[in-house]
Amino acid sequence: MKTISLRVDVDTLEGSLKGIPTLLRMLDKHQMQASFYFSFGPDNSGKAIRRIFRKGFISKMFRTDAGKLYGLKTMLYGTLLPAPIIYPKAKAEMRAVQSAGHEVAIHAWDHVQYHDLLDKKSRKWLQDWFQRAHDAFESVFLTKAKGAASPAWRCNDNTLEIQEQYRLDYAGDCRGFEAFYPIVYPWRTLSTLQVPTTLPTMDELLGWNGMGPESVNAHILNLIRDDALNVYALHTEVEGGALKDAFAAFLKSLKDNQIRTRTHADWVPELKAANPGLITRRKIEGRVGWVSWGQPLEAI
Repeated sequence: MKTISLRVDVDTLEGSLKGIPTLLRMLDKHQMQASFYFSFGPDNSGKAIRRIFRKGFISKMFRTDAGKLYGLKTMLYGTLLPAPIIYPKAKAEMRAVQSAGHEVAIHAWDHVQYHDLLDKKSRKWLQDWFQRAHDAFESVFLTKAKGAASPAWRCNDNTLEIQEQYRLDYAGDCRGFEAFYPIVYPWRTLSTLQVPTTLPTMDELLGWNGMGPESVNAHILNLIRDDALNVYALHTEVEGGALKDAFAAFLKSLKDNQIRTRTHADWVPELKAANPGLITRRKIEGRVGWVSWGQPLEAI
């Protein structure tokens, strides 16, 4: 049977205030549950301009019409506009996700700073980043987080080791095809299960070879495998914003094709028997820069 888990990344204040309610209405209409990963700290979206000299960044902005997807105000936060702290302003929307029966988990404290400067930050900075995110999660949901998914599918040995102390049921810090337990230097297997994103995203495919939202939806549906881990990542700012109609059509296609949806938390108990694996870095079509790529040793 084909089954898919919908990973909803919440990166910005706008995505929290407007994208969350939109997605909740769509998911409720089809009686589907998803896993939501929240950014809690400063919305520094405007600082993404630092990526302008990275190969492919400008072309991606035009290919996906980023201004339309994210909006002018969001693209100025942290530069011409102050970076707002997200969770005090969006606490009600975050709690509405939990009240509707969806999984709630951690995505980030400062999404952009982690994404862009991960390898340049000290272990102390990373420890503080994780602690702030977990403290904010507890402030909003009054319980400890059981899952997390890193920004832009990026991690390193420091982040993986720091994450261990929170005793999460799982994390989603990489791309890949199968769940596994990561090995860090010097050959130590960690206990936090990695559940990778297995499918390409809308923004990675949009505009390639003239692909529009309808073509992207059809392509994703064709990639969903029988009796396998299928994880599709979406963003409140995109599928809960300018491309909400396209995502509504995708959900209808899932239902029409009898593809079951389930949360990461629901799926994890069946994945616990996974094997150790390695995380490397690679570039994938449609993204600027690298992503962490993980796979069990037996698949290497």
